[in-house]
Amino acid sequence: MKQHPMQQKIESVLSQLNHGLVEREHILKTALLTLLAGENLVLIGPPGTGKSLVARRLTKAFALGGEQEGGYFEYLLTKFSTPEEIFGPLSITELKANRFRRNTVGYLPMVRFAFLDEIFKASSSILNALLTILNERKYHNGSQAEDVPLQGLIAASNELPNDQDELAALYDRFLVRCFVDYVRPENREKLFETPRPLPTVRGVLDAADLAAIHDAAHAVTVPPTIVEAMQCLWAQHQESFKEDRREYLSDRRLKKVLQLMRVSAATNGRKEVNLSDVFLLKDCLWNHANNAPKLHNLILSVLKGFSYPVPKTHNPAHPASAKPATLATSANPSARSNNKFKDFKGSGTAHDPILIETLAQLVDLDRPEIGQQGYFFRQTADLDCSKLNTWLPITLKGHYHGDGHVIRGENAEIFTLFASIEADSHITNLELHGIRLADHVKEARIVNCIFKDPWIDGMVNQMTNSLIERCYFAGSLLDELGIHFVAVTPEPKGCTIRHCALGRLESGRYTIHNCSITPQPNLAQCVENNVSIDVNKINGGVTGVKLIDAALFKQRYFENTLGWDFDTVWIWDSQNDQPALRSMGSAARHASSPKASPDKKANTTDLLVQQIHANIWL
Repeated sequence: MKQHPMQQKIESVLSQLNHGLVEREHILKTALLTLLAGENLVLIGPPGTGKSLVARRLTKAFALGGEQEGGYFEYLLTKFSTPEEIFGPLSITELKANRFRRNTVGYLPMVRFAFLDEIFKASSSILNALLTILNERKYHNGSQAEDVPLQGLIAASNELPNDQDELAALYDRFLVRCFVDYVRPENREKLFETPRPLPTVRGVLDAADLAAIHDAAHAVTVPPTIVEAMQCLWAQHQESFKEDRREYLSDRRLKKVLQLMRVSAATNGRKEVNLSDVFLLKDCLWNHANNAPKLHNLILSVLKGFSYPVPKTHNPAHPASAKPATLATSANPSARSNNKFKDFKGSGTAHDPILIETLAQLVDLDRPEIGQQGYFFRQTADLDCSKLNTWLPITLKGHYHGDGHVIRGENAEIFTLFASIEADSHITNLELHGIRLADHVKEARIVNCIFKDPWIDGMVNQMTNSLIERCYFAGSLLDELGIHFVAVTPEPKGCTIRHCALGRLESGRYTIHNCSITPQPNLAQCVENNVSIDVNKINGGVTGVKLIDAALFKQRYFENTLGWDFDTVWIWDSQNDQPALRSMGSAARHASSPKASPDKKANTTDLLVQQIHANIWL
């Protein structure tokens, strides 16, 4: 069973679209979700912030046809723009027959996606025609109202049409509003890097994907808890902005945001809307720019009232309507499992993973009926392979959650955990000591893992079209014959490697002459925002990473700059001055950390926080 293939496809597309961009990941996510929901988006920001670039990038996420099939249209509007430039020229043949009709092929009424720059500078004749296109998806061509195939329109403007009543109706047609600002000073140095052309985006979304998302969203339900939260949000919005006539929530906007939330849930592989989907409305429920921060805080305040502590093993996709009492039982998979295999607990689903409690069970993943069927696995204890003399070549096709536990392989004859990690697999929250992860990885995700005492030639020998994110490498290098250390892989074909960190590396009596995330960054689609502590003694320098002073190599930097989650995934091991993974049994191992104390708070997290972290659009 695959883990929500549409979710993985969208994450892959987003990663590729973000190639070479700085601080535009959130904008791309919001815009893509808007288009998938069949809605319109307006980008607000000063000149030179990449608004048109974002729009053009997004079109590469879709399989566009030719003119007759409906492709892409863009135009820069001015007060002198004419309807012919947007909707097409008048048909001479029709005029001779005393009929007013435009040739719309190749123009806005015939495309699936469009970008209109400086939208609010258009003339009234253009704006009036746009109203029905944006809302009803119809264009009045002469005496006939024709359906338009428009999936979504992105508009851009340097400013919002505040206090311009004639533009209020058009502005209301844009469900989502996003600010696009200049790159922050701390990230400005990335703009000096040599521009890299956007490679051909693989796995684009075609008409079948859009239909599947539409059907899945139609089946998504809104549980009573979310209905109550929305009612509360609407009431508080009315109360908070009762003195501001610019802020209002129409019934039309309510229906549209419900569809947006359903699409969010569907693309996250859920059948119910949850609290994280409601949080997306921070970009939908304000009109005046000055009220956007206030609306953000209002939504967060309402949602916190509907959240509650849940066990860390609680699945974030669990319906928001569930009560804490039922969560207590669901936190223990073995208490309710329909065991899939003899000597294993768990049925292999995301809610009820197969538990890996012993080394023998880990070895049993070599059996194709267990390890190659897309099941979900969760490790429940530290495992030691160091005493083994031989190892079976395990091929994994599934989702392995280490739960912060360790697999040790120091001094072992074997040094590779998996022979192959197959497409659509996911490795997360796992810590390896002195053992390589895999020989081959293809189209998989490796996230939130630790590699201690790593091998000099990388955690993976060959890796293709995969994502490596928020992984940590540190310790004594195990091969003293090598002089070049590669953290991830020597062959990263089409991979994305980001937000990773190199801690202190020791090499015995040998000196490391070169160090890199990967020696061939040109083969990776995206190698960005990776760091290394500057105390590593490396003669040839470090490539693919940014050096950070040891005094700054702290939780604050990991949390704020690398985006590591220290609420539910990581803790800071103050004794060893490095990040460590959380787990249900981590309190004893990380007793030095105040967050790892064995009280109830250490074993729970906030439902809202957990759901937000699990939502691909946030």
